[in-house]
Amino acid sequence: MPAVALSPAAQQMHNILERLQSPDNTSRGIAENEYNQAVEQKGLCLDALSTLAASVGVNEVVRATAAVLLRRSASDMWGGADELTRNNVKTRLLLGIRADGRKDLRKKLCDTIAEIGAPLVDREPSQWPELLPTLFELSRSSIAYERESALYVFSQLADVLDQKVFAPHLATLKSAFQTGLADADPGVQMAGLRATCSQLSLLESYLCNEFVDLVPLMIRPVQQAVAAGNDDDARQAIELLIDVVESEPKFWRKDLAAVCTLMLNIASNNDLSDESSPRQMALEFLVSVAEKLPSQCRKMGTFVRNVFPVSLQMMLSREDDQEWYKQEIDEDTSEYTLFDCGQESLDRIAIALGGKAVLPIAEAIIPSFLNNESSWAHRHAALLAISQIGEGCQKQIEAKLGDVIDLALARFRDPHPRVRWAAINCIGQMCTDFGPRIQTDFHQKIVSHLILVMDDAGNPRVQSHAAAAVINFCDEATPDIIAPYLDALLGKLQALLHSPHRITQEQAVTAIAAVADSAEEQFVKYYDWFMPRLKQVLASAAGNKELRKLRGKVMECISLVGLSVGPAKFGPDAAEVMNMLVRTAATQSEDPEDPQAFYLMQAYARICRCLKGAFIQYLPHVMPGLLQAAQQKPDIQVRDIKEDEEPPEDPADGYETVQLGDKRLSIRTSVLEDKAVACTMLACFIAELGGGFYDYVEPVTELMVPLLKFFYHDECRTAAANALPDLIKCVMESGKDPTGAQVVRMAQYMTIPLIDAIKGEPDVEVLVHMVQALGRIAELVVAPGLSPDLMVPAAQALSTVLLESEARNIEREQLAEQEEWDEEAQEDAEGDEQKEEELLEKAATTTGALLKNHSKSGFVQAFRMPNKLGEGTDAVSTMQMFWVRMHASRQAYERYAALCAFDDLIMYGGAEGVSVISDTLPAMKAYCTDQDADVRQAAAFGVGICAQVGGEAFMSSAGSAVVHDLEKVIRDPNARSEVAVQASDNAVSALLKIMEYQPACLGDNAMSYGRLILEYLPAEADTAEAKLMHATLVRFVQAGDTRILGENAANMPRILFVLLSVLGTELLEESATRPAVDVIKGLESKYPVEVLQGAIALLPDELKQKMQMVLAA
Repeated sequence: MPAVALSPAAQQMHNILERLQSPDNTSRGIAENEYNQAVEQKGLCLDALSTLAASVGVNEVVRATAAVLLRRSASDMWGGADELTRNNVKTRLLLGIRADGRKDLRKKLCDTIAEIGAPLVDREPSQWPELLPTLFELSRSSIAYERESALYVFSQLADVLDQKVFAPHLATLKSAFQTGLADADPGVQMAGLRATCSQLSLLESYLCNEFVDLVPLMIRPVQQAVAAGNDDDARQAIELLIDVVESEPKFWRKDLAAVCTLMLNIASNNDLSDESSPRQMALEFLVSVAEKLPSQCRKMGTFVRNVFPVSLQMMLSREDDQEWYKQEIDEDTSEYTLFDCGQESLDRIAIALGGKAVLPIAEAIIPSFLNNESSWAHRHAALLAISQIGEGCQKQIEAKLGDVIDLALARFRDPHPRVRWAAINCIGQMCTDFGPRIQTDFHQKIVSHLILVMDDAGNPRVQSHAAAAVINFCDEATPDIIAPYLDALLGKLQALLHSPHRITQEQAVTAIAAVADSAEEQFVKYYDWFMPRLKQVLASAAGNKELRKLRGKVMECISLVGLSVGPAKFGPDAAEVMNMLVRTAATQSEDPEDPQAFYLMQAYARICRCLKGAFIQYLPHVMPGLLQAAQQKPDIQVRDIKEDEEPPEDPADGYETVQLGDKRLSIRTSVLEDKAVACTMLACFIAELGGGFYDYVEPVTELMVPLLKFFYHDECRTAAANALPDLIKCVMESGKDPTGAQVVRMAQYMTIPLIDAIKGEPDVEVLVHMVQALGRIAELVVAPGLSPDLMVPAAQALSTVLLESEARNIEREQLAEQEEWDEEAQEDAEGDEQKEEELLEKAATTTGALLKNHSKSGFVQAFRMPNKLGEGTDAVSTMQMFWVRMHASRQAYERYAALCAFDDLIMYGGAEGVSVISDTLPAMKAYCTDQDADVRQAAAFGVGICAQVGGEAFMSSAGSAVVHDLEKVIRDPNARSEVAVQASDNAVSALLKIMEYQPACLGDNAMSYGRLILEYLPAEADTAEAKLMHATLVRFVQAGDTRILGENAANMPRILFVLLSVLGTELLEESATRPAVDVIKGLESKYPVEVLQGAIALLPDELKQKMQMVLAA
C-alpha cells in the first residue's frame, strides 16, 4: 500500500500499475486490459497518473511506471480532461521535481514536463505561462538537484521547440546557463552544458553569437570529469560539444585554439588507455572541427602538426592478436578501438584539410615509423597511414607517386606478416585512389610484386589480401595493360582456388572476376579452364551455409566472365548457369543476412547485359524474387531515449542508428541495400531488354512511381527516375500498343508524381536523374501525349530547380566570404559546383524537349508565366530564371544553359519565341566570341536560328555586325581544335543561315563569305548541324548561287571536294543525297569541260574514284 493518501482513481491506478510488474502472464494481461479501459476516462486517468508520478510516498517502481505512461499518453488524454485537472497535473509535476532528489525518478518527471509542456508553451498565448518562470526560479535554487532539473528540462524543450519560444528569454537563459556551467556540482554542470548545447543547436547563427563568451565555461565539465577520472561524463560532455561543432561550427572560432589544445591533451593522454576512455571522443571533436572549419584549421598552422601524430600514436595500440591470423573473414567486426579511431581520423583529416596541409606533416613523421625495424606496429601504422591519406592528398602525392609506391612495395618482403598485409593494403588503396595513372605507369612493378606475394601460403590473410589488391588494380586496368600478365596472374589465382582457407578462395574468385572484367575478350583463352570449375563450385556448395558467401562470389565471377567474353562464348553455358541461379533463388533461406541474394541480383543484371534478348526466357523465374526484394518495406524501429531501455542493435548487425530529438531511430540498412540493388537491377533489365520486358511493365511501373519519394535510400529514387522513361520506351518498342493509348496513360500516371518529386528532392545528384527523366519522357511522348494540364506544373518544377540551385550557389559564395576560404577550400567546393552545372544542363535539356514537343500543349505559355514558388517569394517564370543566368557576370556553364533554353524557345516557340529575339540576340552576338567554347557554340547556334525565323527583328537587333563576329570565330587558327570545333561548326552554320535568310547582312562581301564557308567545310564535329549545312550547300549549288560558286565557278574544285567528302556518309541527310548526286552529274552539262576537269584534277585519289562512280551510276 502507498504511504500517502490517494484518491479512489489514483488508488485503483496504483493497483493496476503494481500488477503490470507481475511475472505472471495472466495477472499482467488482466492489468493491461484494465489500464486500457482506464485510459478511456481521460481526465481521471491523467489525474491518477500525475498523482502517482509526483507523490514521494508511492512505490518507486509504480512512480516510474506512472511517469513513463503519463509522458507517453498525455498528448492523447490532455484534450479530454477539464481545465482544473490539467492545472492540477501541471502543478503536481513542478512540485514533484522539487520534492525528490532521486535522479532516475526526477529525470522521468522532467521528461514528462518537457513532453507536456512543449506543445503548451508553443501556443499563442502560452497554455502553461508559469513553466518557464518556474524553471528560471529553480535554476537559481539553493538545492543542487532542483538546479539540475531545471536545466535538464530546458535541454529537453530545446530539442522539440522552435527558437521563437526562447528568443524573448535569451538573456535570462544565458544567465541560467552561465550559472549552471559554473556550478560546483558536477551534475548541475553537465545539465548546464546539455541545456547550452541544445539551445545552440536550435538557434540561428546570429543568436548563437550571444553565447560565445560561455565557451570557457562549456569546456569545464570536460576538464573536471577527466581530472576526476569520470570517463562516462567526459565522453558525454565532449559528445555534446561535437553536436555544436556539427550544427554551429562558427560558434567555436574565437576560442578554437584553446578548445583544440584541451582535446589534444585528452586524445594524447596515454594514461587514459582504456578503449572506453574519452580519448576517442576528443579526437572525434578535432576531426569534426577539421571538417566543419577547414580554412581556420589550416590557418592555425599547428593543427595538423599536432593532430596527425596523435592519430598515428593511437594506431600503435593494436596488439599482435593470434586470432587475426585465423580469421576467415577480411573484415574486422570487433568493437571500435583506439586503432580504428586513429586510422579513420587520418582519412577524414586529409580529405577535410587537403594535401597541402597534410602531406608535409605526413612526410616528416611517417618515415621514422616506417623505418622502425624494432616495432612491427610502427611499420604497420605507417603503411596504413599512407593508404588513409591518399584520397585527400591525391594531387600532392601524384607528383611523387613512384617513390611512394616503392616505399610500399619494399615492405612486401617485411619479416612480419601484418606489415606485409598493410603494404598490400596500401598498394590496393592507391590503385583505387590514383587510377588509372598508377595502372598505366607502374603496372609492371605492381603486378609482379602481387604475383610473388600470392605465394605466402603460410599466411592466408596476406595471401588473400594480395588477391584483393589485384581486384583494386583491375578496376582501372585496360585490356592492353592486363594482357601481358594474364598467364602468370591467372595461374596464381587458379592455385589459390585450391587453398584450404575459405577467405583465400573467396578473394581468388573475386580476383578472377576482376581480371576477366579488365581483360574483356582476351579472357576467352582461359574461359574453358575456369568456367567448368566455377560451375562445379556453384553446384557443390549449394545448401552449405558456411559457403554462402563463396557461392555468391562465384556467381559474381561467372557473370563477369560471361559479360567479358560475350554471348557467343558464354551462351552454351548460360542455360546451365541460369538454372542453378534460379534454383538458388527458389531455395534461398529467409535469413536476411544471406549474402547470396545480393550476388544473385547483380549476376542476373550482368547476364542480362550479356545475353540481351536471349535473357527474356528467364524473366518468369527471376522477376518474382526481384520484385519481392524491391518491394521490401524499410525496417525502422523508433525508441524513446528517455526510457531506460536496452540499447539499439549494433550497426554491425545491419542497423544504423540516429538520434532525432527525444527519439532514437534505428534503420536496418541491409534491407535498404537489398532493396536499392533490386531497384537498380530492374532499371537495368528495362533498359537492356526494351520491348521484351513488356509483360512486367505494369507491376514495375506501380512499384517505381512511389519510390520517387523513398527518402530512406538515394539509389532507390535514382533507379525509379531512370526506369520511368525506359518503361515508356519498352511499351513503344513492344508493338503491343498500336494506338499509343497505353503510353499516354503511363505518361500521365508517372509524370505528375515525377514533377512533384522534383519539387521536393533534397539531393542534387538524385535531382539530376529526375530532371533528366522528365526530359526523356517529354522527348518520347510528343504532343498531345502529355496533357496540357501538366505544362504549368512542369514549368514550376523547373523554376523550383533553378531557384534552389541559385540559392545553393549564393549560400556557397556567402560561406566562402564569411569563412575566408583559402585555395583548398575553394577546390573542395568545386565538386558541389560541378553537380550544379550538371543539374542546370539537364534542366536546359528538359526545357528544350518540352518546348520542342509540347509547345502546342501550352508549354511556351507556361515557360513564360510567372508563378509564386513559395511564401515570401516574388512570382517568377522559368524564362526569367534562365534569363538572369545570361548575364555576363555568370559562370560559363550558366550562360551556356541559358543560351540553350532561349535557342529552343526561339526555334520551337512560334510567334512567342520570335518575340524574344530583340532581347536575346544582342547577348548571343556578344557571346559568339566568348572565351568558353560551349558558350560560343550555343550563341552561334542561336544566331543561326534567329536569322532563320527572325525576319526584320534580326536585322534591327544584330545586323551585319554579328557576321563579323562569326567570321572571327571561323578564322581563328584554333577553330578546328578539339575544344573549339563544335562552336566553329555552329558559326559556319549560322553564316549559311544568314546567307539564306538574311542576305542583306552580308552586304558587298557575300562572295568572300561564301568562300570562307567552303574553306571550312566539310563540317564533321556537330553531326546534326553538318547535315543541315551540307544540304544547304547542295541547294545553293543547285540554284547556281554565285555567292557559293564564285565568279566563273571559281569555287568548283572546293565544292566538288566538299560534296564528294560527305556523300554516302552520316554527314549528309538522306533527302539531300539524290540532289547532291544530281548536282555532281549535272556539272558536265553546266560548265565547260576544262573547268570540270580542272576541278577533278585537284581532288585526292579516293575522291576521284568516288567521282567516277557517281558519274557512271
